[in-house]
Amino acid sequence: MLDPEFFLASVCKGWHPKVVAVSYAREVVGIVYTKERVIRGIPTGVVYCDGSLDGIQLGNPLHRQNSFRLAMETLLLSPRIRGVRLRLLPCSDELGVTKQLVSSGAFDAQYSQIKSSNSNFWKCHAHLSLADTYEQFLKGMGYTTRHNFRYYRRRFEASGHGFVERLSVEKLRSAALDLLPKSKVSSWRTRFTLETGLNMVAAASRPLAIGLKHHNGEWLSVIGGWYRPRRAILCFQCNNDRDFGPDSLSVVLRSFLIELLIRQGLEELVIWGGTGPPLSRYVTYVPAIGVRLDAPTHLWRGVRMFISTVGPWLPKRLAAAAKWFA
Repeated sequence: MLDPEFFLASVCKGWHPKVVAVSYAREVVGIVYTKERVIRGIPTGVVYCDGSLDGIQLGNPLHRQNSFRLAMETLLLSPRIRGVRLRLLPCSDELGVTKQLVSSGAFDAQYSQIKSSNSNFWKCHAHLSLADTYEQFLKGMGYTTRHNFRYYRRRFEASGHGFVERLSVEKLRSAALDLLPKSKVSSWRTRFTLETGLNMVAAASRPLAIGLKHHNGEWLSVIGGWYRPRRAILCFQCNNDRDFGPDSLSVVLRSFLIELLIRQGLEELVIWGGTGPPLSRYVTYVPAIGVRLDAPTHLWRGVRMFISTVGPWLPKRLAAAAKWFA
């Protein structure tokens, strides 16, 4: 996730990449990844930096804190940047550096606890712990969930359908785009999200691509993601819910995925952007701290105050965009 190509692939519509390189003695010792919010093609001057999965900067560990401090100062002192929005882990070096910046009094600042929610402002990733064996994992679930995992998977296998544990990125892309209009939720926004996910999988050094196939060769469900040390990340899943809604394809494919990861000795499955039932009952969300850093100019303070006042009265989409300012 620290590969520059992967970061660029993760920048979706509505954002522009902002990358700060820090050098020492003519050598680059740190690269900090951020992205600027863009609304209708217009840069807002508000930058976002997400450290919730520890993929915030690449470089020499000896210079980690100084690199991050210089990167934040460089951004906030840039004429076209008005503010930085950070999501950081409580015990991270980056939060310690941020507190030092705040204590200097050079910038306006505000902290907040980020909680799991369905907000488009903060996408929280769900963490699912895996057991030593698949049977042990199932025993850790409630009766109904355990029953459904077993029942729908047995019914799927009895129907002669199959699980494909390794797809090429090209086959994953083709299958996902074919399944998208057959899923429960299909819109232009869903397509943009899927395209970003496919780009991230293609840029990953260790992509995760699996699927379910009908006995006639038709794709029923696919999952895309990537592997990291001791864990895997599920980025997206596409199912043919239109024709196979009662078959719980999402549960079936995730049961195969979890069993596959356990066989590989992995400890955790991270579900990008959270998850719904039934796994939502068994996941945890890593606590994170939201930090707002702003240039201390009277004009920008006035803009933020005005947006805070009118924000609650704006339509839902505009209200979400307003949060990036205020």
